[in-house]
Amino acid sequence: MRYIEEEGRTVEEALEKALEKAGIDRSEARFEVLSEGLGDEPARVRLYQDAEELDLIEGLIKEFLGILTSRVDVEIEPRKKGYYVNIHTRGYDSALIGRGGKTLEALEYLINLMLRRKKSNLQVELDISHYRERRKEFLKNKALAVARRVKETGKEMRIDPLTPEERRLVRDTLRKDRSIRVYLVGRGGEATLVVAPAKRSRSS
Repeated sequence: MRYIEEEGRTVEEALEKALEKAGIDRSEARFEVLSEGLGDEPARVRLYQDAEELDLIEGLIKEFLGILTSRVDVEIEPRKKGYYVNIHTRGYDSALIGRGGKTLEALEYLINLMLRRKKSNLQVELDISHYRERRKEFLKNKALAVARRVKETGKEMRIDPLTPEERRLVRDTLRKDRSIRVYLVGRGGEATLVVAPAKRSRSS
């Protein structure tokens, strides 16, 4: 478990519960307040169990990007597989993302390579100004819009070339819609997803 969440009548009470469960001293704790406990709502805190990992990630990223700018803000969120790390810089976000996120992909690879040299099981999903989160939402909406158009016109449509991860996202978004089918044409970097009306059964 990467973190523990606890509730209480106050933030202090919730934190004490989390510290007791984790078996660590407050001096070693790194936590965030999820709810102050206003009104009838209980106070909630999230206690991170491995502050060493968080400090390692933040320190390495700030050192690596220090050649560009000293103004680097790092947000770290535990995920099922490692950490989601979102970076904000002053004036360099677009350059670090690159066209179609290519520079971001290369940056993520290098950061993970350096992290694994220090701790072999440590892995991060790197993002800049929530670009990937916004991109995922855009692709979901686009996939749904294309599917609607295909059903309205009865004609298939292609979706611009996507990365393998983005193709999986589109497929997952449209998976439950039995009135359409999604298939791949081409290979490698030129592979393109096609959304088409579902094939009619012979009995229809």
